[in-house]
Amino acid sequence: TRRLMEFVSRLARHLPLTAVKEIAGIDDATAYRWDKAVLGRKLPPPNLDDLRILLIDEKAVRRHHGYVTLVMNGVTGELLYLAEGKKKESLQGFFDKLTQQQKAAIVAVGMDRAGAYYEVVKEQLPDADIVFDKFHLIANYHAVIDEVRRQEWRQAKGEYKDVIKGQRYNLFRNAANRTAEQTHSLMNLLHINRNLAVSYILKDAFRKLWDYKYPAAAAKYFTKWVQYTMVSGVEPLRAFGRKLTKYKDEILNFCKHPITTGPLEGFNNTVSRIIHRACGIRSLDYLFLKLKQESLQLDQRK
Repeated sequence: TRRLMEFVSRLARHLPLTAVKEIAGIDDATAYRWDKAVLGRKLPPPNLDDLRILLIDEKAVRRHHGYVTLVMNGVTGELLYLAEGKKKESLQGFFDKLTQQQKAAIVAVGMDRAGAYYEVVKEQLPDADIVFDKFHLIANYHAVIDEVRRQEWRQAKGEYKDVIKGQRYNLFRNAANRTAEQTHSLMNLLHINRNLAVSYILKDAFRKLWDYKYPAAAAKYFTKWVQYTMVSGVEPLRAFGRKLTKYKDEILNFCKHPITTGPLEGFNNTVSRIIHRACGIRSLDYLFLKLKQESLQLDQRK
């Protein structure tokens, strides 16, 4: 019976529970219970010792904004924690598991600028450097470009509306990812619209911030870029620049700790795939076990 349970658990790693039912001759509820029991027995508890880098992010796992909070070891890639919601309390539960010695060993935390995690991390890890994720920041700037685009479209008249319409993703794309037709269309837009041209130029300049390796040089470039937003005459850019100034240290900490939440972002597809295989979220404990299994990439045959 134990060998059969482990066989079912190996199947459940690669197949939906409904398919496991057909192969093993058991119902999907039994497959779920057996898989959960095997994983609970075989997977080691989270290794909370010698933590140096943490990655924190939120993931949508249900419709209508059903979120979970995830914490990953930024060095090993091990998933350490999962809790329902994306509030302060959701993350506080992780730090409640750590001793003061374990907290003191953490030197950096990678996370998004938005959300409620910032205050918890500052309180629990006062000596650790917070590193705001560059991909989230670039996405935030894309939202600013889109706000400018909508404003310009509302103010445009006649044929100028048609030139602006449908250019959203064209404004986001890197030059290497555009077709010749898309480049021609974008150049026409930037030629006739000053505010969008400024927003687009500052987008490429913003990306270059993360090319700097030395904090002093990065700080000088950051200050200059924010000044450009202030004199741009485009209010959404000015507002974005003012917000970034408040978190200058958290942005420039990337020079000391070149980390992103990319490994956690890569869990997006994994989360969706596991939820599909499990025929929905039967419990967050089970979801954590399945995600931890993937993060450790253990061979269950051992």
